Amino acid sequence: MQTFSDIICASDYKSILVTGCDMYTGFSIARVLIKSRHFKHVCVGYSHENALVHYLKKEGADPVHLQVEHAEHIVHAYKKADVVVVVPPVSEHAWGEKSVAYVLAAKEAKVKGLVLCSKINVKDMANMPMLEPLAKMEEAYDQVKGHMKAASLVRCSLHIDVLWLFRHQIASERKICLPVRHDAKCAPMAEMDGAHALCNMLIDPKHKPGVYELTGPETLSFDGIAHQASSAIGTEIDYEQVSHEDADRYLKHRKEITGNEIHFICSIFKAVSEGKLAKQTDDLKCLLGEDPHTVKAYLHKNADDFKPRD
Repeated sequence: MQTFSDIICASDYKSILVTGCDMYTGFSIARVLIKSRHFKHVCVGYSHENALVHYLKKEGADPVHLQVEHAEHIVHAYKKADVVVVVPPVSEHAWGEKSVAYVLAAKEAKVKGLVLCSKINVKDMANMPMLEPLAKMEEAYDQVKGHMKAASLVRCSLHIDVLWLFRHQIASERKICLPVRHDAKCAPMAEMDGAHALCNMLIDPKHKPGVYELTGPETLSFDGIAHQASSAIGTEIDYEQVSHEDADRYLKHRKEITGNEIHFICSIFKAVSEGKLAKQTDDLKCLLGEDPHTVKAYLHKNADDFKPRD
């Protein structure tokens, strides 16, 4: 199997398409790819046109509206790309079993390189309705990967950036309120570290296609995360476990992400509580070529967003 770098170097067009760019994960990946200047064309797929898509367009990306109900449009868009990065389009109202079309289209479009972004241990979460489509997408990936010149499955841990969605509550109440057991452990990673790691995998020939499981450098309980937050922000931050209904209600009130994204995040929280995201690996460090952000480093870097407004 070739490397992604081989595919890109051999192409005159040097085109890549990233799906799910109306959400922060897809947006972060596309933004890093644009800034890398290794691609002549960065196409950004989206379900809902929003500020993230507008920003990427201003940066030179080519937006393309994709919906699972029109699988033929997905195939048509993929045919213009050398490499497709499938970020699961959770924001799409039709998110569900049909979402495998985003993976299967790569074979029909004869895409040279395919990357599927998923979650660690997602096969153990297939009983959760919002996460089951991810498990189905991994099954579809296994079916089509042999038809690609290069294919990678990139599984990620919990993104510590999820705390940013609760920044106002953390700043005003000086506590992190999530529907996760206080002693549940995971190895949180920074979203931007994941984006840079994926970009390096695509452009550096030393990184071979395959399965990568990206996590942060340390395993922490949520009490431990609150302790790290206290140190990084410079004020005492407590942790409080709340119900999924409370978290759902808070995020809906903030109106920063879609209902589907809220349900997806709450499902991830449930998986964390059940110990399904406790794994820690060095894959992220390997792809980055340096130490990834710790929780404390991420919060210190973004401390102004979380500090109390006294």
